[in-house]
Amino acid sequence: MTRVAPLAQPWNDEDAANINSWGHPDRTYEPLLLVRSLQRHPNLAARLRKMGESLYLDARLPPRVRTIAILRICALLRCEYEWGGQAAFWGPIAGVSDDECDALVTSGPDDPRWTASDRALIAAVDELERSGSWSESTWSFLGRDLDDEQRMELLVAIGWYRTICTLCNGLALPVEGWMRRWPSGG
Repeated sequence: MTRVAPLAQPWNDEDAANINSWGHPDRTYEPLLLVRSLQRHPNLAARLRKMGESLYLDARLPPRVRTIAILRICALLRCEYEWGGQAAFWGPIAGVSDDECDALVTSGPDDPRWTASDRALIAAVDELERSGSWSESTWSFLGRDLDDEQRMELLVAIGWYRTICTLCNGLALPVEGWMRRWPSGG
């Protein structure tokens, strides 16, 4: 089970409002185990939610770019919980197929299914995780498709989801029933 038990029901009105404020308004899944666990520390949960929302509201990154980057950092950090939620919910919305979601776990940027832009993006996530930065050539290559503000947002999205993956892994969150599981070979 998890290392930190989620906030138990019945929730008071404030906790219920905070828990239900997370996620896409059209979601059909119950509030996430992660969110219910975070709500044990409401001030931290509120700060984290604001940052996460900023990556989706008034965002400049194309949804497919953001989703591929998030799925890749989840895969690199071996965070099946966050990868599974992203692959199940955001993958279809962003136009990332199940096969592509799986490939972000099982292969690298040289996989032939990726476009040149996708390969550059995946390699950039790998480089950032490996070195903590991007080389000038990576920054320039990403600039073929992304402007400065989008590249900054990409850096924040990767770092943000690295934090979320660390939190999920550290709390030992199990994959929830509606989430995708790692592909075989993952």
